[in-house]
Formats: sequence, structure tokens, C-alpha cells
Amino acid sequence: MLSTIGDRIERELGMAGLVNALASKLPASDLRSMLMEVYRMRAAEVKEATIRAQFNRDPLMAPSTVSARELMAFDSVAFRAAAEFFALDLSPVCPFSSASTLGGTSQNNVVTAIRNAEVPGDPTIAMALEAARRRGSADVVRLCASHRVIRLQPFDVPGYSPHFRLFGLVTAGRDTGSWRFETAHLVEHVRVYLRTFRMLNAVGYSLQSPLVEFTDMIAMEAALAEAGITRDEIRESVRAHRLGGSERFLRERGIAALPNARHPRLEADVIAPLRDEFPEAQFHVNQQRLEGLGYYNSFTLRISPEAPNGDRYPVVDGGFTEWTARLLGNRKERLLISGIGSEFVCRTYRC
Repeated sequence: MLSTIGDRIERELGMAGLVNALASKLPASDLRSMLMEVYRMRAAEVKEATIRAQFNRDPLMAPSTVSARELMAFDSVAFRAAAEFFALDLSPVCPFSSASTLGGTSQNNVVTAIRNAEVPGDPTIAMALEAARRRGSADVVRLCASHRVIRLQPFDVPGYSPHFRLFGLVTAGRDTGSWRFETAHLVEHVRVYLRTFRMLNAVGYSLQSPLVEFTDMIAMEAALAEAGITRDEIRESVRAHRLGGSERFLRERGIAALPNARHPRLEADVIAPLRDEFPEAQFHVNQQRLEGLGYYNSFTLRISPEAPNGDRYPVVDGGFTEWTARLLGNRKERLLISGIGSEFVCRTYRC
């Protein structure tokens, strides 16, 4: 079905079927060539004043409010904490429709380039593609990267920017049975972030008493189905950037709590060893989390350290996805992705 804007443009031009012809009847190479010609012609008409005005008014064009030196210092700490992970410097673009096909992100929220490419809104998608490429020569692939991303969905939260820096981790490998792969690499990812917090606290940050939450999304799906709640309802109402969204969603539907079922290995194989290594952190299995349902397919993690102002923010998020299983056509493939909002940490947790 045509979008409202597509329908309007066809009516105004008197060219019914234009959008469908461009989308599906014109070969992709011809479409790219035509759009390049169109933008070449338009660029010839643009004046300096127009460029300056756009730069001044559009937040997408504005530089970060965090110093580049501060971001580099953060990255230095994070890369040291993730010493077991191969460090990538990602390309500024990834294949067209990567976010839509793998992550289910609307293409309207992605900066799409003419040359069959798009700007990543999440570094772990590009890292997953690289992990899939490397899986042929390695049993387990561990990658990390720091990358500036762009997300075009409208935010109604003050201080949010359409572009920001993230530090991400991915681990790819094959299922080893009895959830051993999943639990071992959950521990590994959480360990990197808690190490990072310790190291940042030693150089002028305050990330105190981090709350580490795990969710068994398989058990969550079953509990929601029993309560008559669909993924579409959740997707329409719960947003990761709106804190407390899960609790509000359940409260508005008169659901005091979902059954607190969870996988028994989370406590024994994940939380117990981490609790011994990081006594300053709190660990919790949260079976009320709705964010990421359908995006993550088994276990998830979220870490919320206390900031100098006393508030907690979920600065780390991650979980297992089916991306490499789909890319490689093998249901036994496992992929854990996670990331920390490095720019947000620099802005919020610096003393």
C-alpha cells in the first residue's frame, strides 16, 4: 500500500503508479543512476546560504556536545576492558536494508544512501555481518567497535540527538547444547561493561552500584501469550528510550505482574560467578521487561548504574538475536549483541 506522501505526490504530478514503478519495475541500477542525475541537477542550484541555513537549523548536522577528547578517552578504556574482542573500525555505511531486514527497523528511520547503502543506526548490525563472514574460519568470533550512529525516529525526550556514539560487542558461534554458549557469553559481555565502569570510576566518572538485569525472553513470550498480549501491542506502546515503559504498559492493562518464570541456568551459570567477581553490582532476573521483545530471541541483558544525580539509566543493553542464523542459513548459529551509550555516559556520569 502507498504511504500518504506517496499517494499525494502521485496525485499532484498526475502520474498514478509512479511509486510502484520506481520501487519494483525499474531495475535497481537504473533507479540509482536516475536519482544520481536528479541530485546532481538539484545540487547545481544550491547556494551557500542554503547550506549554512540547513547546518544551523538541523540537529542531524550539529556536532556532538561531548568533547572529542572525552569520547576518545572513553573508547580507550572500553577497548582495554574488551581486550578479548577483536577491535574493528567500521565503515560509515552498510548494505541497504540491513537494519530493516535484520533488525525490523523502519526504513523511514534510516539514512538511506543512493548507492545501495545506508548509514548504520546500530553498530552491531555491521558487526554481525562481519562476524558471519568470519565464522567460516573461527569457532567463536568476538568483535568490538566504537561508532557514531544515526537514528531518525522522532524522539520526544529532551537532550536526545539523532546521532550519537555507541560502543558495541558481538559474539558469534555455534550452539554447544544445554545453553552453555548463551550463559558463557552473557558472562563475558557483562564482565566487559563492569570492568569498564571500574576503570572509568578511577578517572573521574561515577557509575555506582550497577544494576544488572537478565530476562529470559522465551519464558516472557509464553507468559504474555497466556495473558493474551501480542507483540504488536507491545511494539506500539513500549519504547526503549521511555523509561518505565514496561511497567506502565502492564499497569494500564491491569496486570500486576507476569509469572516470574525464568531459565534456571541464569542464576547458577551467569549471576553467581559475576556476583563473586563484582560485589559492587546488583544482579536480578527481570521477567517484567517488554523492551526488545521480538528483537531478542532468548536471553537479554541490561545494566543501569547510578549516576551522580542519584538516578539510574539503562546505559547498556543487549541480547541474543537470530541475525547470523538467518545470514548463514543455519538455525544452530548463535549471536549475542550488546552496546553502551558511550556519549550518554560521558555526558551524564562525569563527576
